[in-house]
Formats: sequence, structure tokens, C-alpha cells
Amino acid sequence: MVGGKFTGSNVSAFDGYTVLAEIKTAPQPGAWTELAFTNAVPYRWVRYEAPAGSHGNIAELEFYAGQRRLAGAGFGSPGYLRPGVHWKGAFDRKTETFFNSNDADGQFVGLDLGDQASTSRPAITPDGGDWDQPQRVTLAPRTPGATIRYTLDGTAPDAHTGQMYAAPFTVTTNATITAVAFKDGLAPSPAAAVTFLIGKQRLVPLRSFHVGNSLTRNASQFSTFIRTAGGVDTFPQYLIGGATTERLWNGKDSDQKATWDTAWNAAQHPLDIFTMQPRDFDLAREADYCTRFIRLVREKSPEVQPWLYAEWVEKDRVRPTDKGLVPSSQMKKTFPALTWQESMGAMLLYVEEVQRQIAARNPGGKRPRVIPTCLALGWARTLVDRGQMPGTAPGEASFYAMLFEDHVHVNQSGCYLVSLTWYAAFLRESPEGRMLPVGTALNAAQTQTLTQLAWDTVKNYPDCGLYEEGTVPCATPKVVSDGKAITLSSATPGAWFRYTLDGTVPTRMNGTVYCGVISVQPGIHVKAVAYKSGLADSAVYGQE
Repeated sequence: MVGGKFTGSNVSAFDGYTVLAEIKTAPQPGAWTELAFTNAVPYRWVRYEAPAGSHGNIAELEFYAGQRRLAGAGFGSPGYLRPGVHWKGAFDRKTETFFNSNDADGQFVGLDLGDQASTSRPAITPDGGDWDQPQRVTLAPRTPGATIRYTLDGTAPDAHTGQMYAAPFTVTTNATITAVAFKDGLAPSPAAAVTFLIGKQRLVPLRSFHVGNSLTRNASQFSTFIRTAGGVDTFPQYLIGGATTERLWNGKDSDQKATWDTAWNAAQHPLDIFTMQPRDFDLAREADYCTRFIRLVREKSPEVQPWLYAEWVEKDRVRPTDKGLVPSSQMKKTFPALTWQESMGAMLLYVEEVQRQIAARNPGGKRPRVIPTCLALGWARTLVDRGQMPGTAPGEASFYAMLFEDHVHVNQSGCYLVSLTWYAAFLRESPEGRMLPVGTALNAAQTQTLTQLAWDTVKNYPDCGLYEEGTVPCATPKVVSDGKAITLSSATPGAWFRYTLDGTVPTRMNGTVYCGVISVQPGIHVKAVAYKSGLADSAVYGQE
């Protein structure tokens, strides 16, 4: 910890920090390091910045004002979430857990002190909710002399964006008002946000039920985001951290029975939607237990639509799919995924194989469909790497800072992207201008980019049921290689691609979906097809 610094900011959790104190010497074994420092400026964001090469490596962190222990919303640099190594371990008051990132440099953990050390969040009157008539909205500062900026699109304004509040205004259509107060010498307030749903709502409540683990918990923010579009989904969920479908099935009748009963009884039967999260790479076993769940759910909901939630992988990418070890009926040989983007394609290929094996077991009713969330995350990485994500520098670090809480789980902005894919798949329409990014750090340009990405992903993934076949073919893929990586393009704007590396002929339903890069590997024979909703498949590149 020697060389570690304590810093404060009134700009954001990630920028504008001033050094308040530095650890000069190591503590005695078993003793606390205590630093006392005074400052005339209250800082909303305070954090510990670990020295270079330390991986974070901190067991417990506390901030005090005099004798009062400060509380706030924790935050930290993305670390790999294994037991005891996430940044949250620095705030759990347990010295046996600790923060220790996979990355050696640039690690930090801190507190957002919120209203305790900033401009107070403004009041919004009346409260949000369902209203028959347009509403006159008033914003009021709680800190004397503060000014207020607000938006209607769910994004949080900063000192330069949003509208400056001057007088009450009328909301005539659905809107999420997000307001932030500003005063010189203080940090901006936490955002106050309310959603107004005006008149008869177009979206009917979704009756859903979900089984999975913590990545399904990430998806549960769907219930928050869909409310901004006028929809309701209470999202009853049966989750066990890190669990496979087999563990979930066995747990519901044993150690997790109470959890199962609570979730199952909270569901509104008959269900419209039922989701599962495949991640057992024994394909037959995964398909078996998914089928058991489908049959159980159909006892009460014979018309339910099952969905397989195609998740993303961890940052270190060491799953069997990443190693090319999971067989696929779509091709004779699978190859290792050497990039994040290829890992997303490999994960989808696995889920599609689970889907095929479930269908072979004939559970009856509607066949399962796939939510291609992994494809959206794959292309989000490509957009960041290519410098095409507004306000985001290229590179892996920027990608994780923007969308991830750690090396596994997404943050609120990542949850928004996940929910966008769910909305597009379930509602069969674009979420653009409908589902808003409440509680995220996204600006308007980023929101638009992610919304368009999610809609493009779902619309052009044939299994979601929105794909339209045409008669005019896409232009044949163009393939460019620099000896290390292969990129695909087409003269057809917005074309998607499937490719194979073993000589198998790809179609829009067969092969790995391209997410922006293919690694050059020994023994590969690239074939690729371009496709797009409304058009016919292209000729196959690489076909003899």
C-alpha cells in the first residue's frame, strides 16, 4: 500500500481528482493504517488509488468525518469477481475478504457520498407515475442558490448538457425527467429522476418468469427500464449465484426450495415469457434440465414462449467455448476464440446447440428462441475498439469502464444494453425513444448508439422472429487479412455475416456470427455469407 493515495473529486467517480493524502510507510502487522487530513473543500467522490503493480490489494477501507464513519454508494475499478476479490470486499467490514484485481495498475475503490457532500438533489413535483392528463412539472432546489438542469430522455445532465430550468413546464407525452442541481464550490447533486406515463398506455404488462444466476440478475433491471416505455414486468426470478440449470432444478426441491416457492408464487400465471440461462457445457445435460423446466412451466402456461438468454463470458475467456472444445452440429470443427468478439460468437453457437437439443427432446408448445445479448456485447466491444462509441476512447479498459462493474458483471449502463436486447426480442419493436437509460452514466449519443445496436442485433438475428426474407441478395462478403486478423465487409450497408473456419458452407442460420474480427489461426479455411433482414443471402465467399 505504500504509495497509495487518497483523493477527492467533485467532477465524477472517474475524473477530476485531487490528492488529499498519501501512504508513506507500511503499517505494523495486524494494525490499521490511519491517516488524518483536513481539507476546506467537501468532496462528493472520495477514493483510494492503489500504487502501481499492487492489483488493488486492500482488505478494508473506511472514511470518517471526525468520529463519524461515512456511508455512501461504493464504486471501484473493474476487478474479477471471485469470492473475496471484488472491490465490494473493501466495504463489507470483513478483513478476510479483499479487493485484488487481475490488472496490476490503475486500481481504485471509493465512495460516492451523495447528498452528504454535494449540492442536494432537487425536488420534482408531482411524483411520476400514470396520469390521465398532461402534467405541469415543477423543479425546486434544496440547496439555496443552486441551479437545475434537466433532461426528458433519461440521461443525467451535467454542467453543459440538458436544459436549464427556469419555470414550470408541461409534460404531454411519456417522459423520464432527470434533474441535477449545481452550485459553485460544491459537487453536482445526485440525479433525481421520475417517469411520467401520460394517457392510455400502449404496452400491456408482461407476465414473465426467469431462472438463472447473477447475469440474469443483471437482466432484471429490465423491469426498471421497461417502465420508462410504459410497460410493466415485475420480473419474478429464481436465481442461484453461478449456478447451472441442473443446480437450479435440483435446488428448487432441496436447499433452495423457499427461494423457488417465493419466486414461483410471485409469477402471474399463465406466463407470456419464460427465460433460462444456459451455461453447462455438457450439452446433453444442459438441454435435459432446460427441457425439464420448460415442461414444468407449461403445466400452468401451455402457451408460454421460452427464451434462452445467450450471456457473455468473463474477461479472461477460459470457458470451453473459448477454447473451441464444445462441438456444434453447425460445423465439423470448432476453433479457439482468440478475441472477445469471437468468444461472443462461440457463446451464441453453444446456446444454439442447446436450443437444437431441446427441440430434439420435443417438450411441446412453442419452440425456445434465443436472446442474442452476447452479439450486442460483441459489437459494443468492436465499436469501442474502432473509436465509434461516442465519448469513449478505444481499448479494452474503456470498454470495461463503460459497461462493466467487474470482469464478469455489467454495471447499470451494461444492464441497459442487456435490457435493450430483451425489449427488442420480447416486444418485437425498436426500443429507440421508448426505453430510457435511467440510472446510467450514458449520454444521449451513447444511448442512441446502444439502442440502435440492440435493435439491429435482434432484427437481423433470424431466430428472434423479426427477420424478413427478400429476393435481392446481399453483396458477397469482402475479406481482408493483415496476417493476424481477418475483417469482413460488404457493399450492402448494414449487412451481417456468418462464417465457418472448417470449410463448412455457412448460411444466415449456420456458422459463427461475425462480431467484427476473426483471428488468423493455423488450418482455417474461411467461408462467409452476408445477410440482412429484407434481403436474400449473398453468395458464399470461399465456396469452391
